[in-house]
Amino acid sequence: MEKGKKASMTVEAALVLPVFIFVMLSVIYITQLLFFEEEVQWALMRTGKEISVEYAAFENKGILNPAYATVKINEHLAGKMTVSMLRSEFDEKTGEIILRADYVQSIPFPLICQKNFLFCDQYRTRTFTGVETRMTEEEAGNQMVYVTETGNVYHKSLECTYLKLSISQVKYEDLEHLRNGNGERYYACEGCCTGRELLAGQDIYICNYGNRFHSSRTCKKIKRSIWSIKLSQVGKRLPCSKCGKDEK
Repeated sequence: MEKGKKASMTVEAALVLPVFIFVMLSVIYITQLLFFEEEVQWALMRTGKEISVEYAAFENKGILNPAYATVKINEHLAGKMTVSMLRSEFDEKTGEIILRADYVQSIPFPLICQKNFLFCDQYRTRTFTGVETRMTEEEAGNQMVYVTETGNVYHKSLECTYLKLSISQVKYEDLEHLRNGNGERYYACEGCCTGRELLAGQDIYICNYGNRFHSSRTCKKIKRSIWSIKLSQVGKRLPCSKCGKDEK
């Protein structure tokens, strides 16, 4: 009887053990498939973002070629598997990029009928066109700008060269050959030069920007007192031709 029980247990073990091993291998294989799919999805998403930015930067339609996408995704996968992107598409009207990654996986253990399985992952994106930011009317009105006491323009940047003047002392007789930073001639200041006769050897003062010369170093036209105010408070002042070029 004891020998019969031992023989029965051996037979049961022989029947159950292969099933147990098969189940364990199946679980391992399914886990491996999920890992591979996650790797492909990550590489697909990264490839899509890179192609979108590269197309916007270089405006080269060759970047949207499925063969180019195939090379890029396989570089990201670093030889873990081979993926084909030849079924990828690009819609020129909408700028939509549809990337399809096809790859094959086979069962790692032999069966009666060994078969490969085809998988496909898909990722959709659009060509990168940049980032556009817009201010509301209220935000634009509250934007801080810079003005001077006598100026009729406002400045968006405190670093504007029109605000940071460099004053030079020159002879009046040399004025004919001098030009400002914009290549303009200098004319008499309406404040300190009106009604005054200037002599050839007399010292005058000019700035790197601005088209007026001054007979007095203390002329209020070249004294910069700068205030910051809201854009909504500039009144009839116009935008500076240098730092406010984007103003319409």
